[in-house]
Amino acid sequence: MRSKLSTLLLCLCSIILVVGLTGCKSNATTTTSNTSTENSANTTVSKEEQYLDESVFPKDKVVDVKITIDENDFQDMLDNASAEEYKEASLDYNGIHFDNIGIRTKGNLSLRSVVQMSDSDRYSFKLSFDEYVNQTLEGISKINLNNNYSDASYMREYLTYELAEQMGLPTPKYSFVNVYVNDELWGFYLAVEQIDNAYLERNFGNSYGALYKGEMTGSGSDLTWLGEDTSSYTGLALKSETTNDDILIDMLNELNNGTDYEKYLDVEEALKYIALQVVTNNTDSYIGGNKQNYYLYEDDDVFSVLPWDYNMAFGGLGRGQRTTNTESTNTTDNSNAQQDRAAAAGDAGKGNTRSSSYLLIDEPTSGSVSDRPLVAKLLAVDEYKELYHNIIEEAVEGYLSNDSFTARVQEVANMIDSYVKADPSSFYTYDEYTQGVTKLISINASQVDNISQQLSGEIASSGDGSGSGDAMGMGGMGGGFGGGQQAQDAQGQGMDGNPPEPPDGVQMPQGGQNDQGFTRGGGFPGGGGDLGGFGGGGPGGGMNQLGQGAPNTQNQTTEAITVGASILVILLSCVFIKFFKRKRL
Repeated sequence: MRSKLSTLLLCLCSIILVVGLTGCKSNATTTTSNTSTENSANTTVSKEEQYLDESVFPKDKVVDVKITIDENDFQDMLDNASAEEYKEASLDYNGIHFDNIGIRTKGNLSLRSVVQMSDSDRYSFKLSFDEYVNQTLEGISKINLNNNYSDASYMREYLTYELAEQMGLPTPKYSFVNVYVNDELWGFYLAVEQIDNAYLERNFGNSYGALYKGEMTGSGSDLTWLGEDTSSYTGLALKSETTNDDILIDMLNELNNGTDYEKYLDVEEALKYIALQVVTNNTDSYIGGNKQNYYLYEDDDVFSVLPWDYNMAFGGLGRGQRTTNTESTNTTDNSNAQQDRAAAAGDAGKGNTRSSSYLLIDEPTSGSVSDRPLVAKLLAVDEYKELYHNIIEEAVEGYLSNDSFTARVQEVANMIDSYVKADPSSFYTYDEYTQGVTKLISINASQVDNISQQLSGEIASSGDGSGSGDAMGMGGMGGGFGGGQQAQDAQGQGMDGNPPEPPDGVQMPQGGQNDQGFTRGGGFPGGGGDLGGFGGGGPGGGMNQLGQGAPNTQNQTTEAITVGASILVILLSCVFIKFFKRKRL
């Protein structure tokens, strides 16, 4: 009887072993199939993105954006620009036709400044494809047409987004467009994809998370702790249908009162965001007095900091003083704010001349660094601070290095020159444009030299905790660094002095009146090409790792081996029981 049972048990184990091994093989096949499916899906997404890059946001050419709108509606929109109300229009976007789109003015400082101008209606516009009917442009529902306010070079925002891409930050699509209104050339604009569902799907693989925008017209955009009541954070405007305020409060609480930052925050991405503001001296951002122009996206309980709005990069807002904000409820930070002096004077043509302020890389804030916990808390961790310095070093030695940056600026200048001369609504003359291009190179060279000295320890990278300057005039032009050390200019030249020599064979554009006889000229960059700096890839990965990895099949393989080995042990045990006979006593 025992022999029969043993034989039966042995057969049963053999069957289990065969089934188990077959399952392992099937699992491996399924894994391979799933991987192939994922790769196929990625290829599909890549093709869709390729279409966007080639037809909607090309970098190697300027495309036409032709708006057809009732003349009375258009004039009413211009006359009441501050209302930012949509008007119905038709659109041809690089030959792709749409009816029933919405168009309105947009902006903050730039909108208010143009409203105050008596000789310009060059507003930024927002195109909304789904405002009246359910339609998109390859999934994109809104595109912003930015007017390059306060940027005589017309390149600051374009170049900053390009750098953000190379740093691995999730960046909206962007390109330069020739805007027509009712068949008349209106001007050259920078088209920027709205951070919306299409952007989120492309960069995060989903759009179901909560999306917030940091705005100056409220409190809490500095990410300081204001308590558990979400209504206190009026400066974090919800921009999605999904709301996840509990996770937002958890993140803010951990950032301000805890230490496990990675539980609720993509720390590496946050460090890249801070570094981008520093290396481009962009104080019209989280680090500046307005504490604005960024998004927070919650993906599976973890927040990412998303870059936005860079027309004031490369020192366009000076040392980051706050601008007037009569709507603000954050009385502590904004009630005594000063308006940007260049904008108040309507002096947009000198946007690049006010960039003489250097930032302390470890204390880049306008005002006390402790009032910007995203900076203060993360840089207090040695591991994070080292990674942050490495990110900055890659930028200044790569994309922003003098030779690479000058060559890239020249590529853009060569492309836009004819458009600059033809622009009828530009804020600048063609001479101011050429001077702005030259100044941009000089500003970057000086900033890079100063940052490099901070990284090497030649000059201080932090001070007494009061930040790099504020609206009361601390820091800024020739301002002191910690210990009283004064900022040094690149190659011994002041930032308002002569620019560094361009690389051999590079010629900068020459000034002159445009070919159409206009005394103003606008321009905007384009062109492609990779210049030094960071590799491709997207957000994600662990600390010190860029990009996204391939699907992990190692655990599946290990599991299959473990199952097979267990079945084999059972089989051998049965064999042992069958053939081993215990000696009788």
